[in-house]
Amino acid sequence: MQKRTFTNRIYKAVEKSRSTSHIYRDTDWRGLSFLLSDINGVVENLGATLTFISSDYEGVLGECGHRKVYRYTISSEELKADIDVQIVAAFCGTMADPMGAYDLTLLMN
Repeated sequence: MQKRTFTNRIYKAVEKSRSTSHIYRDTDWRGLSFLLSDINGVVENLGATLTFISSDYEGVLGECGHRKVYRYTISSEELKADIDVQIVAAFCGTMADPMGAYDLTLLMN
């Protein structure tokens, strides 16, 4: 299977579930769990593996651009190269509580 076909299947599953289409206001990262569930569903159906690499905060808390980036890789014997996955949680809460709300973006390469 081509890498592009694989990533398109994941993007379609995520779009269908709308897990990246709204602002989350929770403290238990429910949105991230929903998104990872969507990704894992496709990955497992295609016989691949999703592996956690790292999670890092970027930017200064309380300033514009503060976010948390999760990095994963998808590997499979069918794929010629691994797929790099980034999930970005951009914080968009209030000035008093910048981490009180966030949205999610999925990037694959």
